[in-house]
This record gives sequence, structure tokens and C-alpha cells, in this order.
Amino acid sequence: MPKELDIPGLVKRLAEIEKQGTLNADDADRSENLHRLFMYPAMMVPAAQTAVIEAVAEVLPDRINAIDPFMGSGTSLMSCMERGYNVFGQDINPFAVLLSKAKVTFYDIEGLRNSLKCLKETIEIDKGSSVDISFTNIDKWFKQSVQIDFSKLRRAIISEKNIDYRRFYWVIFSEVVRIGSNDRTSTFKLHKRCDEDIAKRKIDVINEFYQLASRGIEDLENYKNKLIEEGHLCNNQYSGSAEIAWGNTQIKIETEKSFDLLVSSPPYGDNMTTVTYGQTCYLPLQWIDPLDIECPFEYLKTTQEIDRQSLGGHVNGKELDNKMSILFGKSASLLNFYNSIPKEERPKYNKTISFMYDFDESLDNIIAVMNSDAFYIWTIGNRFVGGREVPNSNVLTDLMNSHGIKLLFKAERQILNKKQAKKNSQSRTMEKEHILIFHKEDT
Repeated sequence: MPKELDIPGLVKRLAEIEKQGTLNADDADRSENLHRLFMYPAMMVPAAQTAVIEAVAEVLPDRINAIDPFMGSGTSLMSCMERGYNVFGQDINPFAVLLSKAKVTFYDIEGLRNSLKCLKETIEIDKGSSVDISFTNIDKWFKQSVQIDFSKLRRAIISEKNIDYRRFYWVIFSEVVRIGSNDRTSTFKLHKRCDEDIAKRKIDVINEFYQLASRGIEDLENYKNKLIEEGHLCNNQYSGSAEIAWGNTQIKIETEKSFDLLVSSPPYGDNMTTVTYGQTCYLPLQWIDPLDIECPFEYLKTTQEIDRQSLGGHVNGKELDNKMSILFGKSASLLNFYNSIPKEERPKYNKTISFMYDFDESLDNIIAVMNSDAFYIWTIGNRFVGGREVPNSNVLTDLMNSHGIKLLFKAERQILNKKQAKKNSQSRTMEKEHILIFHKEDT
């Protein structure tokens, strides 16, 4: 049954949460919501998400469907699962699908520990020295010895019969690839370390895998126990439903369900100055058995293929003027920002415009699956492009308003623990972001 819709009370509660500083999450636990399984770019902060979801829950039905159409590492889905909600998430990045599936699966912990023991035995008796994969520039990104060890790990994982266990191992394996490759980790873009640095690095990737897998199993057990304590898990069965799908939100939401709550963060466009989710996952995806990912598009064609297919990933010059006309008609904030830019500098913002247009098209699909009286929780930051702060939060508000969905509350949080690149040579990085809460009134 619907709860009494006390909007003024909700706004008051949200204001209290912001005033308390809860949204900054400066004491966030890195192991929370399985963040440590893989250092996915720009992960949401569970403590901030949970605080807002709990406030909104006061005016939501007891049993709701929640969606994240740009789920990334699945943080928002897991925060919703802590309340027993039915969740659905999709993403265009195949690795995000793999990672989120691994996270929302509830394992037989002892069975997984025993599987890891068997995996170790399989690796220890593997005396092979072959390299089982090949791709352009493999020697640039991996030492020969590392390629051999990764091949042993890969063969052992493929030999595991339980697909849920395999997916968990692929995620751990991917974190080891991230650590053990010749790629720098100070940025989420692919950049080879200098030869001197590579020569100095001595990483036992097999032992690293064992350690991270053991830690990951502990984190899985802790999250599982949390849901048991909340009464949302019994006999390894989640009380709600958790569905993960590969999908391009700009084209379609891959479910027939309808939703009461959205919790998401739009993946920022203009990928020269923002997080490149696809590049981050490119090297791990080379090693993972594609049969365990089940993705229908050719994501390894280039290092930038996933990002190119994502929102704002490519610009069609012939359509740009028409896109601007449509967007400017919906967002005065974007029009005023664009008019403030000298004409000779405006081409720098073509991808920004393209991203916002793609995002607005995605909104059409998202809103189509939302119930009347639905709530939307968006987390978004104002990116810097060409030295200028793009008013993303105001543009998002304008676009939601154009769909008849009104802003209830806007909170600001300092980015203290969000997992993002420390350096960005192209642009200033964000120091704060906004949590925007919208409500779709019943018509």
C-alpha cells in the first residue's frame, strides 16, 4: 500500500541529512558494497546513496521496483537491495554487467572458498608457458612473464564449472590485470608507464590474485550477513529480485517492468576530459572468456569502442546544429552557457552538446518505464571543459522539467572518497557534485 505522500516532510528530512554532512561520507568504508572487488571508475558512495534512499523510502510503498539505467559498478542497486527492493540495472559497458552480476549474486561462501582451494591446486600443477590470448600491442601492456602467469589464471578460471564462481574470479582477475599491467593507475585512460618504472615493478600476479580473492570472499560474506540481518536474505535467496542486463539506454530499457524509483548518475560525456569507462576495462576484457559476459556488441574493436558507443562518444557534425536547436529549446541554462562562449572556442564543446542530446534521448526511454508518482535520485557534477564549468545540474533540471518532472530537492556534497582519477591533464576535476531529487506527479 502507498504511504502518505508527505513531500514537505521529505524535503525537511533531506535538508537535515545535508546539514549533518552525511552526504560527504568522509568516513566511508572502502569495503562497503563490495567496492574493493574492482576499482571501477568514479564509483558512487554507498553512504551518501543509502542516506537519501532511506529518506525517500518514507514516502514509497513497502515493496518497490528500483532502476539504475547507467549502473556502472552497481553501487546504487546494492544500496536499494539493503532495503529489500526489486532492482534492475543495465549498462553499455560489458564489464559493468559482469561486475554487477558478480555483486548481486549470493554465494555459498564455503563452496566458494573450497573452489578457490581447487583453483590454487589447478594453477600449481600447471607448468605450461604458453600465452593463451593475443591482441594488438599485448607486449606493450604486459611483460612476457606476466602474460604467462595470467594465462595460467585464465585456464584455471575457465575450468571452474560454476558460472557464478567464474564471474567472481573474472572480477578479481580484472583487478589484478589493472594492477599488474604496464598501464598507469593515476588516470583511467590507457597510458603506458615509462620503461624505467616497468623494469622496477615486481608483482607476483598469481599471489596477488589469491590475496584479493580471499579478501573478496570476506567482503561478499559481510554483505551477505548485512542482508540477513535486515531480513532480506534467507537460504541464499534474496527476498526481492535483482536483474542485470546489457543495454544501451539511449536505444532501449531492456525490461518490461515499470519502476517507482530511479537512483543513478549519468555517465558524463566529452570523453577527452572525463572518465573513460571503456578504456579502464579494455585490458581486463581482453583476457575474460566472452561466453561468461554474454554481450551482443563488438566491444574490443578498439581501445575506445565502448566509450565511442556511450553517451556523447561520437559527434555527427551534420546533425549538431539540429541537436543544439532541440536542446536549447528545452534548457535555457545550456543556451545561456553556450552563448557565453566565444565563437572560436565553441567547437571544444561539441561532445558536451552531443552528450546532453544523447542523455535527453535516454530520458525518453527511462521516463517511459517509470510509474506515475515515481521518484528520481540523480547524482551529477558540473564538469570543466575548456576551463569553463558546464552547468550539468541545471541542464539536467531543465531537461527533467521539459518532461513534466519537477525538482524537489538539491543537495551538494564534497567529493572526498569518490573513486576517480587523481590527475586529468585535459581539465580540472570536480570537487563537488549535486544530488538532485525529482518527483513525477500522478497525472
